[in-house]
Amino acid sequence: MDGVGVVEPKKRRLTLPAGGLRLAYGGVLKEVEVAYEECGAPIAADNVIYICHALTGDAHVAGVKPGETKPSGWWEGMVGPGRAIDTNRYHVICANVLGGCSGTTGPMSIDPDTGKPYGSSFPQYTFDDAVDVFRMLLKELGVTHLKALIGGSFGGMQVVNWMTRFPDDMDCACLIATSANLNTQAIAFSVMSRTSITDDPKWNGGDYYLEGDGKGPKAGLAAARQLAHITYLSRELLQKKFARNLQKEFVEARAEARAERDRLFKTYFQIESYLDYQAMKFVRRFDANSYLHITRSMDFADPCAAYGSLDAAFARVRARTLVCSYENDILFPAWQSKEIVRALSRAGKPVSYCHLESGTGHDSFLTDIAHLSKVVGGFLTERPVTVMKWQERLHRNVLKMVRPGARVLDIGCGDGTLLNVLRAKKGVRGDGVEIDVERYEEAVADGHDVLWEDVDEGLSLVPDGHYDVAVVSDTLQEVKNPRGLLHEALRIADEAIVTFPNFAAYRIRLTLALTGRLPVSKQLPFQWYDTPNIHCITLKDFRALCAKEGIEIVEVKAESRHFLGKLLLALGLKNLGASRIVARLAARRH
Repeated sequence: MDGVGVVEPKKRRLTLPAGGLRLAYGGVLKEVEVAYEECGAPIAADNVIYICHALTGDAHVAGVKPGETKPSGWWEGMVGPGRAIDTNRYHVICANVLGGCSGTTGPMSIDPDTGKPYGSSFPQYTFDDAVDVFRMLLKELGVTHLKALIGGSFGGMQVVNWMTRFPDDMDCACLIATSANLNTQAIAFSVMSRTSITDDPKWNGGDYYLEGDGKGPKAGLAAARQLAHITYLSRELLQKKFARNLQKEFVEARAEARAERDRLFKTYFQIESYLDYQAMKFVRRFDANSYLHITRSMDFADPCAAYGSLDAAFARVRARTLVCSYENDILFPAWQSKEIVRALSRAGKPVSYCHLESGTGHDSFLTDIAHLSKVVGGFLTERPVTVMKWQERLHRNVLKMVRPGARVLDIGCGDGTLLNVLRAKKGVRGDGVEIDVERYEEAVADGHDVLWEDVDEGLSLVPDGHYDVAVVSDTLQEVKNPRGLLHEALRIADEAIVTFPNFAAYRIRLTLALTGRLPVSKQLPFQWYDTPNIHCITLKDFRALCAKEGIEIVEVKAESRHFLGKLLLALGLKNLGASRIVARLAARRH
């Protein structure tokens, strides 16, 4: 059977302190039962991964439920043998959140004092309480330390709470399609969703479990789900899937059926049918009171309130952190992920950031995981790297310019080859910047912290003076704003090392003179119509630019692999002989 196979749901009644579990807002739970699942390799000291589920998720993160024939986990593509969260290597645990309706104590549970469902008497709780319950469960399972803590969306916000309050609990943390706190628009959606429920007469103040019809506020819960679901998908995806298309039933409906829909202000648009389907599916599995409690706990989650600022909160973190955002995410936009990355960077914490340009919106972290799985898998499991001799030779002059143990950022790091060489030969654990996702995946898998960022828009995620050396390796000729890149490199580092192909080399001149065509070679392997090079840089032009911009050229190394080129270099004709330039720069002091 593909995947982790059959996973048995489990429940555990926690051993609570005398008097019960005291919650942050003052309430007390005399009993707490937790529904959880676990799968994968046997528990060891360094292999446990805990996953925090999304808003309306549950503990069934992967595998086949007893009695079923197919895997039904909500993160099936991420968790399993050989997958990003590799169950051949890791032991995976996921539990239903406090206040939920999938087995963990919540409003539907029986109050031991009354023998009836809690309903309106279920106490208000916070993320602090929810995370405390998770930690109590792990302790009773014999887990005292986590290899990684992973969460997306609502679950990612719980990871933020956990990693800032208990920074020694985990080695790694993955924050996916999430934020430190909700933005105003997200709170507004949450407020409207709760209003839909509490305005439903069948909500009855939260005490609807013993009503004769057993329905409860299903209309309100359905409306809440419809509103929320609109935020889970991007505008582009909704337009592509449904546009203004009408249901087939519109054509076939009889006059009286149309009249009835008109009376109820119903339409025949496909989007309406889709939202109705999602709502009905949801109300069959979820409880309205749980939805109210869970969304309110999310609204109030805010590490800034607890520690004074985002910087103060993330200064507490000790885990190596991966932050991932998605394009067109309405609920958790990329700017909020970047806030976390900046706070971690300012605190000097190891952090990687990847922005995935899927067009499907917030739910992408559940449904569009091809790149996410490679990023997360590479981040969790650093693969062994062998540095080849040719790689060392290619970067020999850069190696000479970097002192052992220096803090290095490789801007345009590609697949991380130069960072591998620096780590192997100079003891440098450098970081990278890369915008190509496939190259990014390779660099992260080699154990480097990498920031996904468009250097033409500036390096906004990196604080001033954060590094000793910024390397711009064969990138300057590929960006739209080389002047801006040079200044950014010298803003974030004391020195910059820049390498670029020299378009004034004799071989290029000779090819143009004899054939009238641009050369294609090992140094310049692209045809003119698909080359990433958008600027033709020569050593003389580079010197002139640095002089104009007030940048000091501390050292220049000119390179050539050919006899004639080496001869020209020996004669001092660098601009003519060099096929590649390596220059060390510093900001000119006035």
